[in-house]
Amino acid sequence: MNTSLAKTIFLATATMGAAFVMSNAEVSADTHRVVKGDTVYDIALANNTSVSEIVRINDLPSNGHWIYVGNDLKVNEESQTKTSDTENNHDTAFVAIDKRNENIKNTNNSYPFGQCTWYVKASLGWVGNYWGNAQDWAKSAQTEGYQVNGEAKPGSVAVFSPGLHGADATYGHVAVVEHVNSDGTILISEGNAGRGLYSARTVPIASVQFIHHN
Repeated sequence: MNTSLAKTIFLATATMGAAFVMSNAEVSADTHRVVKGDTVYDIALANNTSVSEIVRINDLPSNGHWIYVGNDLKVNEESQTKTSDTENNHDTAFVAIDKRNENIKNTNNSYPFGQCTWYVKASLGWVGNYWGNAQDWAKSAQTEGYQVNGEAKPGSVAVFSPGLHGADATYGHVAVVEHVNSDGTILISEGNAGRGLYSARTVPIASVQFIHHN
């Protein structure tokens, strides 16, 4: 990987600094704890190694284009790492929702600001207004002619019934599907999930309904 390309490798993190909880565990000199603004290139340069070596020994996805705040990266072959953000210790691409939310739209949105429904509508303009509470969205979308099924696709809406995967026990939950993993899980971005205005996490596909943009 050449230097100019390596410098484009950037850290994906949520807009709100409180989106992920960090550990205070001690880190050895053979590891580097990722902080906001880090790149694999900078970490490699500071530790007298190469981008390709850090990618290899940490088995980083997407050639190191995505690293996570709070995770500890090995900087040599003997390093032992500790994971301080278990939800994001997943071999998958991570959405830079901070970049999306720089231009997030708050016009033509019938849902209360900051709610999960508001976030999905603001992120995906094709989503309809007045679909009701999150648990009602699948039925409302079908009524308007949208395809609803159990197949997850990036850019679709994930609809969680009340209590499913941490959804509100009364109203349910909706989120944006960012990535579909090979192990039966999906990476979602969401609003009002208790970790800042916007956040992301990995959840199982099982029992989730998905609304697709026709």
